[in-house]
Amino acid sequence: MLDQKQLDLLSRAVAEELRTRRESANLSKNQVATASGLAVSFVSYLESGLRKPTVETLARLASVYGTTTSDLLRSSEDRVGQRG
Repeated sequence: MLDQKQLDLLSRAVAEELRTRRESANLSKNQVATASGLAVSFVSYLESGLRKPTVETLARLASVYGTTTSDLLRSSEDRVGQRG
C-alpha cells in the first residue's frame, strides 16, 4: 500500500505528465479543454496539481493526446521512480 508521501509524489507526477503531454502535442490549455470537454481552468488546475483527475478525466485527456489512461499513469509512475 502506498503511503501519503508516495501518493503525493504520484499526484505531482501526474500533473507534470499532463503538462508535458500538452506541451509535446503543441496544444494550448484552451485547445485541450475544448477537445476534452473540460473547462480551461480545470485543465490548468490539473496541470498545477491543485486538482486530481478522475479516471474519466484521465480517459478524456488521454484521448486528446492519442494515448491511453494506463500509459499516462505508467509514465507518471516512471517519473516517481526517477526521483527515488
